[in-house]
Amino acid sequence: MAKYETPSDTQRNYHAAQLTFEANGDITWINPIAQEKWEVMMGWEQPIMEKMAEVCVNEGDHVLECGFGMGILATAVQARKPASHTICETHPQLQPKLAEFASNNPTVRAVNDRWLSLLDERGRYDVILMDTYADADLHPRFAYFVKRKTKHNGKVSWWNWSGGKTDPWMKFYWPDEHIVFHDVNINPPENQYYNRSVYHLPVYTAQIPSKGFGILESSVVQLSDGVTDHGGDPISTLPITRVHNESVVSCADPANPTLTDQTPVRGVTMDARGIYDINNGLLKVTGTHPMIVKRNGVWGEYKMNELVVGDMLYKRDNTEVEITSIDFDDSDDNKYIVSRLLIDHNYFVNDILIKEGGSSA
Repeated sequence: MAKYETPSDTQRNYHAAQLTFEANGDITWINPIAQEKWEVMMGWEQPIMEKMAEVCVNEGDHVLECGFGMGILATAVQARKPASHTICETHPQLQPKLAEFASNNPTVRAVNDRWLSLLDERGRYDVILMDTYADADLHPRFAYFVKRKTKHNGKVSWWNWSGGKTDPWMKFYWPDEHIVFHDVNINPPENQYYNRSVYHLPVYTAQIPSKGFGILESSVVQLSDGVTDHGGDPISTLPITRVHNESVVSCADPANPTLTDQTPVRGVTMDARGIYDINNGLLKVTGTHPMIVKRNGVWGEYKMNELVVGDMLYKRDNTEVEITSIDFDDSDDNKYIVSRLLIDHNYFVNDILIKEGGSSA
């Protein structure tokens, strides 16, 4: 169960406050501690919100948006045609506006709760967009939430209150090599929270550590021609979990398609979470397992999570098959058993050439 942070007086006052919806759409409230009118969200942020959606969301993505506000970001996300669009909002005056928005957009799910309430739900998101206000959970819990709820290489963006690119706290201490800033020219009127002419939009490409790597246990390895079982009957395949150091495995390299006979040291089997499905069951492989594909006419080595539709796979009969679909199951409820061979040569699984070696990193 999610552990919520205790809100400050200002955060409590905001959620209890009566919001004012200005004629131009801006949202404000009176902070009783400062005895001042503070802006929650303003219309000049539109170019920022549109850029956030543009650089993070692709058609078919599963998106989590934290904070509905004026609905500017939600509208921009919907224009990108996500497969699902979950939006969390905590202020009671903004929740009916979110409900109305959801009623007009079938892929939207409205959550009248803190985004942290989603921590124990199944599944991960392709994109998480954070633009909450007076949020007690943000800095203490967001980095952990992203680790739990974002897919590997998923996009994460958030409100950059610092005005710069260097503050490590603003970047949630994520490594700089995985953060890109997109500059947005803006012209805000004088306000309480941001008064610069350029906004640096941060986008973090989430790095989710793998737990085990290999090929789904139900896959079969192609054996060399002429292999027989103990009864003398010819066999062409073995389940990958049954290959051992006396098995004679068919190996090859796309640059030299002559098949060779090799014996593995042994096979290894382990648990893994998150598996990629190529061409509706042709191969099911974990994200960090090395693969051999032809891209732009050249054979090369890539991790499974780097493959794209259009890449070509190499078959044992010296033909090629195009990748037409890649699906990913990362449900926390689905734990897979995967295997791989410890061998110094590329080998065939389900008639497709697999790169030897690899690591869980």
